[in-house]
Amino acid sequence: MIYEGDGFEGIKAILPPPPRRALVLIDPSYEDKRDYARTLTCVEESLKRFATGTYAIWYPLVTRPESQRFAEQLKAIQPNGWLHASLTVKKPLADGFGLFGSGMFVLNPPYTLANELKESLPYLVDMLGEDGNASFRLEHRAE
Repeated sequence: MIYEGDGFEGIKAILPPPPRRALVLIDPSYEDKRDYARTLTCVEESLKRFATGTYAIWYPLVTRPESQRFAEQLKAIQPNGWLHASLTVKKPLADGFGLFGSGMFVLNPPYTLANELKESLPYLVDMLGEDGNASFRLEHRAE
């Protein structure tokens, strides 16, 4: 099933799903800096309802402090059973504005995902990189 709407409001009603298997994509705009805290709360509450689900949380790489510490905060929610990948495509702008990459944090990831990303992220750096600061980061901790 696919649901559209305010995920922060609607997720409680759909977790856990009847088949007890699901990928939950959390992709707020983060234009409101409160979205970082709302996302952390949403993930914590969702894991209480559906601990075995796979949760993919996208976040922007920007100079905002909330973005810079976000991955560490997600690791604290679930110390094991996660994967964190980020792709930087260019140097952050001197004025501190703008997106310079993206991150994806996955809780309870498929066991093959780390190896797949290890192969594909270098290609994405080559294809999408805009300057010499293009890079990727990949880390994971199994259950």
